[in-house]
Amino acid sequence: MTEDRNAHMQKGKGIWIITHASLVPSARQAFSGQSDAEISSGGRADFEALALRFADDLGDIKPEAFFCSDMRSTITCADILRRAFRPAGGTMPVIADPGFRGQNFGAWEGLTEEEVEKRYPGALAERTADICGYAPIGGESPDMLKNRALMALVRARLHTPEGLIVIVGHADFNRCILADYLALPLEAASSIPQPCLSQCYLENR
Repeated sequence: MTEDRNAHMQKGKGIWIITHASLVPSARQAFSGQSDAEISSGGRADFEALALRFADDLGDIKPEAFFCSDMRSTITCADILRRAFRPAGGTMPVIADPGFRGQNFGAWEGLTEEEVEKRYPGALAERTADICGYAPIGGESPDMLKNRALMALVRARLHTPEGLIVIVGHADFNRCILADYLALPLEAASSIPQPCLSQCYLENR
């Protein structure tokens, strides 16, 4: 982190976006945008190490608030981050908002592609033909997710209008924010790397 970036964060309203830790692995390759999974023990250890480095890198700069979805994975990680700022961490709120969740796959949630095709023949082909606009039954499309993500970001800034805020997010949620920030079409969002523990700093525009 450069001194210039440190100075900007100290006087500005920047946003750090961090992807949650790795989850308990599942043998099923299923749609799981809003499955409430726990982080793994290895993921916790990795995120605790990241949190300590993060707090050390920021030095005297303290986040005003941490935002996350209402899923266990992001709540746990946001709390780990907050506690890394001892003793000030106890005064930093963690705001869990369902608007920060990953994509809602509706009736597809928990199903593999094979199971989706069996229950809803032709649905996967329809999705491929309109990857950003297609919404599963009871779920949302990537376009809808992007709109929700941007509204969640607005709420975060309205809640904490000054200073640095940190968002612990899900990969697909984060990609929507980053695609908008970089002025990329949503179709390009999937090409933005967002592995677990990814970090990205956004200056205010």
